Amino acid sequence: MNPLLAFDLDGTLIDSAPDIVVAVNRTLKNHGKITLSDEVIISHIGEGLKKLIADLFLEDNLEPSQIVELEMEFLRIYEEEMFNRTTIFPGVENFLSSYQGPMAIITNKNEKPAKAILSHLGLDRFPWVNVFGADTLEERKPSPLPLQTMMKLASRTPQDTFMIGDGIPDVLSALRAGVPSIAIGFGYTSISLLEKYEPKGVLGHYQDLHSLLEKLSVRA
Repeated sequence: MNPLLAFDLDGTLIDSAPDIVVAVNRTLKNHGKITLSDEVIISHIGEGLKKLIADLFLEDNLEPSQIVELEMEFLRIYEEEMFNRTTIFPGVENFLSSYQGPMAIITNKNEKPAKAILSHLGLDRFPWVNVFGADTLEERKPSPLPLQTMMKLASRTPQDTFMIGDGIPDVLSALRAGVPSIAIGFGYTSISLLEKYEPKGVLGHYQDLHSLLEKLSVRA
């Protein structure tokens, strides 16, 4: 029985950073703030929109309602930008076309923009078990709940599931769910940070994912 593969989205299947950077800097400009470098903004991707906005406006001591307003503003801007520069990482489509087991997406991007991106890039043609966004369930990564829920939908256990992602929420949610994780070596978080959360392997290119899964499954 082939394992369930639960993929993160940004920095894992797609390189969405260029559009996120533009949208963040447009939001900052709207509020009279200086724009930030790509590196600074990219370092915030993965924790989800609330964390991204809260971190960038930390010194403003915003009320929760003001943060919600900023989130909605950012989402409006991001929806204008998100199809302009985002691309699929090399080898992703070949792998997804050839994998014979269940596949799912668990992202901290909100569900609506996540599904819009998948549709725009043609990644919605793959038979996903489901696509969970940050706002799909009552908890998001690094909570184990999305992964646990997806395993139930796919009729898989932690022993025959892998979480594949480039962020701390990915590997930490896997650790909490008792699921082995595979860290993305070309994503938005340095491997040295991800290794603290005990990923079973590191993926350097999607052409290597079949063989990596075989090795890890034999080891298990």
